[in-house]
Amino acid sequence: MTGLFDPLRKLLADTCSPVKSAEKIKQLKYKLSKIKPEKLKKLADTEFLPPLLYYHLKTFNIPGYSHMLPQLKDSYMRNTARNVLLLKQLKALKKQAEQKGIKIILLKGAALAMSVYNEIGLRPMDDIDILVEQKHVDRIKELMEQNSMHPLFKDTNQNWLFNIKSHIVPYQTDDSILSLDVHTRLFDDRFIHFAELKPFENTFTINWDNESFLTLDPYTAFIYGLYHIAVHHNFSCKLRDIIDLSYAVSYYGLVPEKIFSYIDSTHAAGLFLPLIDTTFELSGVKPEHHNAATISHAYLYWTNSVVMKYLPIQASSRLSDPALRIATVLTSGVKKWMLHIFRFTDYEVSIFYKSQKGGILKKAFMGIWTIVIAIIYIVVLPLFYIKVKVQKIQTK
Repeated sequence: MTGLFDPLRKLLADTCSPVKSAEKIKQLKYKLSKIKPEKLKKLADTEFLPPLLYYHLKTFNIPGYSHMLPQLKDSYMRNTARNVLLLKQLKALKKQAEQKGIKIILLKGAALAMSVYNEIGLRPMDDIDILVEQKHVDRIKELMEQNSMHPLFKDTNQNWLFNIKSHIVPYQTDDSILSLDVHTRLFDDRFIHFAELKPFENTFTINWDNESFLTLDPYTAFIYGLYHIAVHHNFSCKLRDIIDLSYAVSYYGLVPEKIFSYIDSTHAAGLFLPLIDTTFELSGVKPEHHNAATISHAYLYWTNSVVMKYLPIQASSRLSDPALRIATVLTSGVKKWMLHIFRFTDYEVSIFYKSQKGGILKKAFMGIWTIVIAIIYIVVLPLFYIKVKVQKIQTK
């Protein structure tokens, strides 16, 4: 599934992956020697990976890359300094919260930097995401304001982030160094429901700077990472987010079958399949939990998101509802859960969509796009399904 990447992006992913055999390193060094180092660095900058790229390249000793290492090292050192400052501020806030009976659970970057990456500076962070119980929202707001933090903007209708209501408006310090994104739940039940995942009950402890922090248990964290990429980013994530998952797989020894046991109950395995395959492949593991319907479903989800990504300002985001329901009918049959299928909700698309007034042109464009997607599915699906069947016969 890493074939979904273009060659340069795949090379960067393989270079930054957590597990490499001696043969893999030999192949990487050969491939890296055949490209311009500046191209790799430029892509790493875009994908938020300079510190991790430096960490791996410094041991490869590839001719032509020595001049680039000081620049990458500078990125690594600056990111380390910034992360230490962020986490020390978070540490102080956490102690104050505990005194008020507020349990803070670290999510995403901060938790990963403290755990799966063996150096605090390897994981760049835009902000720090935390999870608190809904009943503690007013207290945590007061606490942040006491620490010279303020909301980035006024949430006038309490429906920030396209009505998901899974977290409050981000708060930021006056010096703009620390930005906190406070979540009150991991998943929006309108999109997907994981009945067995209970983040506030199954916490995991990590340590940093002589302090214990709570985070999600490894499997919940992995599934939340999948969900965040698929729903929040509409698969338009940075490569860093996929590398995050591969490091979690490697560090905790996650088993793909257990992950599928959670997501199978949601009937959304097809949505996550490309990401699961990619992250485990980067970690040296090949999941075997595949069948023709699931693979076809995954292919259609991914195709839809990629096609939508290249539309002008992604105006058709709201069409993903009917389009994905068509995909569901074609791949899995008419099922009761069809009405609750995923809806992709990209932030910029949502803002654009809400800013537009209704009109005949907008409705016509939406209708045409639905028809185009339906035709693509009807043409592509039989061909891809036959391909899967042929591959299945050949492997027997």
